[in-house]
Amino acid sequence: MRSSERGVDELRMLGLIIRREFLTRLRSRFFLIATALVVVVLAAFIVLQAFVFSRVGTTVTVGLVGPAQSLAQPLKAIASPVGVTVRTRDVADERSGRDLVRSGDLDALVSGEPAHPTAVVRDSLSPTVESALNQIARQAALNQALTSRGVDPGAVGSEVAGARVEVTALNPDVSQRTPRQVVGVVVAIALYVSLLVYGNLVAQGVVEEKSNRIVEVLLAAVRPRQLLLGKVIGIGLVGIVQLVVVGAAGLLVTSRTQALQIPEIAPAAVAAGLLWFVLGFILYALVYAAAGALVSRQEEVGMVTMPITMVLLGSYLAMFFLLANPTSPVAVGLAMLPPLAPVLMPVRMASGDAAVWQVLLSIVLTVATIAALNVLAARIYANSVLRIGARISLREAWRGQR
Repeated sequence: MRSSERGVDELRMLGLIIRREFLTRLRSRFFLIATALVVVVLAAFIVLQAFVFSRVGTTVTVGLVGPAQSLAQPLKAIASPVGVTVRTRDVADERSGRDLVRSGDLDALVSGEPAHPTAVVRDSLSPTVESALNQIARQAALNQALTSRGVDPGAVGSEVAGARVEVTALNPDVSQRTPRQVVGVVVAIALYVSLLVYGNLVAQGVVEEKSNRIVEVLLAAVRPRQLLLGKVIGIGLVGIVQLVVVGAAGLLVTSRTQALQIPEIAPAAVAAGLLWFVLGFILYALVYAAAGALVSRQEEVGMVTMPITMVLLGSYLAMFFLLANPTSPVAVGLAMLPPLAPVLMPVRMASGDAAVWQVLLSIVLTVATIAALNVLAARIYANSVLRIGARISLREAWRGQR
């Protein structure tokens, strides 16, 4: 009976520690200002992405086969006023034209009669070129109809209305790749910043309690591992609240302003981001807490947490390699490594590059790493958190030397 009562008391104390950490951080000026700042920066990024980067003029190279070669001048004339430069190239046959599209030498291959053109693209057709081809096709159909049936206006109108370019995408899923990557990058950056900020908060909280000797009072009621767990859970819940607020604000700004087309993957990407924040935060927070227990002054926190911060920074830098080489075996391997997965895997998941087995394997590896770190960090924390004074080495913390 005493054992069960002790267990209830320990759970109650754990709940009090979680509640204290959660409410203290949630009500802090730092949390409120940081959350507002992140929301403002995210909203500015979304608007900038849509209204600046999307307005930059582009050049489209179009290959023309057979009768479609007569469309060269009309295409250029229609596209030029809207800031799109169309370069045309006569191609010998459709087969060689498709090869040029696959290799990237052509953005589109147009063939067929002017009234019924067919465009072959690798991923998606420029909206300007598609609109121009539709206009040309309707005009050609109208001319043909007037020549052959000029006495029947109804038939003419019907034929003109039905004229439209037929687009065949060799890789139709790629058309959503860019917006998906944008969502993935936004989620990854949010995760990187959150893990960095809240991981350091854990370390600073440990040092604060240690230097003020509050930890001595707390450890009189709970075990070191329970105190460590309560701190990690409490601060982690604050991080989840912030991510939910930022993610909801980002989706709201995007939908209200229609600055960007929200891909269908966006809500799933946000959900995946929350999952990886939970896993990543527990993983890093355990290490940050153990590192914080090694010192007794706030000025020393940055020094002991620097190696952890460098690993996080490495995951952020690796994200750019991953975006440039999404199918590289190195990129696939890096995204599954537990220290890098919380930042890299959400990007691959959002862009559609991550296979199901890769996601599951990375989750299993991360959970296994968390289990191992829980044992290691708890031991270092327990052997160090009550030692005030000079910095403690990892060897001393592991062995519990005094």
